[in-house]
Amino acid sequence: MAGDDVVIEAFTELAPRYEEVVDSELRRFWGWSYRAFVAQLVASASVREGDAVLDVATGTAVIPRKLAEEVRGQGPIVGLDITLAMLRHGQKSIAAGGSLSRILFVCASAMDMPFAQGTFDVVICGLGTHHMDVPEMLSEMRRVLKVGGQLTIADVAASPTWRLPGIKTMLRIATFFYFLPAHHVARAWAEAAAVSNVHTAEEWRAILAEFGFADIVVTRLPSRHFWAPAPLIMNAIRTR
Repeated sequence: MAGDDVVIEAFTELAPRYEEVVDSELRRFWGWSYRAFVAQLVASASVREGDAVLDVATGTAVIPRKLAEEVRGQGPIVGLDITLAMLRHGQKSIAAGGSLSRILFVCASAMDMPFAQGTFDVVICGLGTHHMDVPEMLSEMRRVLKVGGQLTIADVAASPTWRLPGIKTMLRIATFFYFLPAHHVARAWAEAAAVSNVHTAEEWRAILAEFGFADIVVTRLPSRHFWAPAPLIMNAIRTR
């Protein structure tokens, strides 16, 4: 996993065009628009009116904006991200007043969240877990969730072949040189390092159970290319 400084540098540079870039990448590999992917994620989360929601690695707050549109009520929606530039661009996209006024921003690491235990009814993370230490992240997510609260994560899935000797190193090299021509070198390093932190569907089930989550459902979404790692949505409940 890339260090925080590399991730912050990468996404600070990317922030002004983040939504456009992610839309292009999702369409190329999965055949999904970014808006359609976020809509699927929000629908999977089943947020209820009045729920307190945390969106981890919120970026430019696309997920909180969709939640505010879809779920009425006064339940707070908090977007947390380690990159201040991303949050600032998210703020620019939020109109004053109306349901969007429920969205709050916190600049902090997902591995050390500044929230009390049991603060949130729902925790969401879309396309961010591969840049984090998953055990540390899940420990914090579980801590800030209420007992009975719901966790919804969406990200790229590893193939079982990634666990074969030498494959991971080859994928890191290929990823670095794929991102380098069109992006800042920090993004290439961040994405290459993230290869080590991408999990298979079976691994996700085991990790979530280990960290005290139950009723685990892992859904593989359709993908345009058979060779591209498919998108996954994981839903689970904190039971203890």
